[in-house]
Amino acid sequence: MPPRLSLSTVRSVAYRTKSSIPQKRFAQSTSQQRFASDDASKKQPATTEVGSNFKGATQNPMPHVSEEQAAIDKITGETPPDIEQGTPVQEILARDKEAQKNAPDVLKQDLKNKTPSGSRSYSTSARRSASTELAQFETTQAVGLEYPDAGLGHKFPLPDVSTWTKQNHLKHRYDPVLTQFTKMIMRDGKLSKAQRTMADMLDILRTSPSPQASKLVSPIPQETLSLSPLQYLTSTIDSVAPLVKVKQIKGQLGGGRSMPVPQPLHIKQRRRAAIKWILDAAERRRDVTLAERIAKEVINIAEGKSGAWDRRTLLHKMAIVNRMNIRIGSKGGRRV
Repeated sequence: MPPRLSLSTVRSVAYRTKSSIPQKRFAQSTSQQRFASDDASKKQPATTEVGSNFKGATQNPMPHVSEEQAAIDKITGETPPDIEQGTPVQEILARDKEAQKNAPDVLKQDLKNKTPSGSRSYSTSARRSASTELAQFETTQAVGLEYPDAGLGHKFPLPDVSTWTKQNHLKHRYDPVLTQFTKMIMRDGKLSKAQRTMADMLDILRTSPSPQASKLVSPIPQETLSLSPLQYLTSTIDSVAPLVKVKQIKGQLGGGRSMPVPQPLHIKQRRRAAIKWILDAAERRRDVTLAERIAKEVINIAEGKSGAWDRRTLLHKMAIVNRMNIRIGSKGGRRV
């Protein structure tokens, strides 16, 4: 029979603690500390006093080749090159005989007179301004300018507005036809883009040959229309513009039928109808830019080849056929 174990009895167990190992401390001697301080002093960069005229590597760039050559020629006593101006055109033309054929008359006359080489009136590079002085002001008036009578605070004299009429306004500074045409071309409020298109279109009309047409009514000879593109455009629009329009008045004929009534048009309305016809025909063309399409359509109208003439003729015929409705339409009565 195994012996009984008594759990209530407490036995003491002897144990041995782990001995602690003392840490070794290495103390530097006086000589070692002195050597360490000497090494630290050697690693620090030496500081030198810097004067006010000291410049770094990037603060004193090398001069240009032409400036360096000019300095060398000045030291050696030779004539340094003029690095501020280019080669005169006269010297270039004197060496190039082919270029003299296409040179302007002013330069040809200058070559005949044998202008000295020192005068650079026609230099290939821009000349620097001779006067670098700024304008001086006394209160609100500029002093020392070329226009002393300009007035207070103005460089140029102001226009005399006493002779102006009431019709002189800022919005009337352009031709009325040009303004109306530009506003009809404009899309999404981009007026500057429409103005550039009009400028390109007028330039195409200026460089195109004069039209040979009998339908065009212009105050100047047709042979010289290309010299005045604005007059060219105005004559074309006024010639193809309709005189009347046919308005459909609903319910005047009974049974819900409309009655066509011719009505006269003002000059601005006539031009608007003609410009609309030109723009509609220009949209159907296959040219690259809008200016080219409009310009070619204007040229076709001036030469009598455009369909705008047929639209004008058809509109006038319809107005003549329905001219009897003018009296009824003006009274507002109903036709029985």
